[in-house]
Amino acid sequence: MKRLTLAAAVVTLACALAPLSGFAATTSAFSPGDLVKGSGSTLYYFTPNGKRLVFPNEKTYFTWYTDFKGVKQITDGQLASIPLGGNVTYRPGYKMVKITTDPRVYVVDQNGVLRHVGSEQLANTLYGLNWKNRIDDIPDAFFVNYRVGTDIQTASDYQPANVMTLTTTISQDKQFNETQVTITIGSVNNGFVPTTITIKNGVTVTWTNSDTMPHTVTGSGWGSGQIQPGQTYTRTFTSTGSFDYHCSNHPVMQGTINVVP
Repeated sequence: MKRLTLAAAVVTLACALAPLSGFAATTSAFSPGDLVKGSGSTLYYFTPNGKRLVFPNEKTYFTWYTDFKGVKQITDGQLASIPLGGNVTYRPGYKMVKITTDPRVYVVDQNGVLRHVGSEQLANTLYGLNWKNRIDDIPDAFFVNYRVGTDIQTASDYQPANVMTLTTTISQDKQFNETQVTITIGSVNNGFVPTTITIKNGVTVTWTNSDTMPHTVTGSGWGSGQIQPGQTYTRTFTSTGSFDYHCSNHPVMQGTINVVP
């Protein structure tokens, strides 16, 4: 396949999000699948396992979203309490990609797997006559977010529309277990992160103590006892409703689990 050069430069999310600084009131209520940010311009995807994935640039972001509606601003302290979990990769099926210093063109499969497209004819079959316009350059520095899989030999090996249909969320792409959710226990000032979360009935919640002192998760008729630094407490919610809880050591630390059908 001949080398394809894209003229457009990578635009960072910092530029795109500059007008959004202070765009919304700070909240402590967010759930897996939500977009969150602190006082800065970097956007994150909050995952079911309680981590935050970074959008490395604007191009990656817009393979998943059409605008910035729904972004939730949280305090910088809460944001820092959420462990980093890596970078978001291109939505599978949305476009083909190439690495800046590599002439080969790839389709993107689930979980950041790149599959080489062996010919222009095959690219035309997959993405139509304007397939050259469906290729983005990925800077070499972002290549570590991906891994190379098996080549595409025929059109039946990879159907972009089907891949996109099967991958509507980043959680699906990264193959997270959405029946398990993690909440971070931060410092007394940062509290439970997120403070309020909405889950489906039957989901198991794990609280992880990331602070340097012990805390508890104490609800009405249920509780963890003392959770030492680095330890966890797990509870499965099997009925719908709102379940308030607090830390008995530090009553100012309060949280709510909203369980929906």
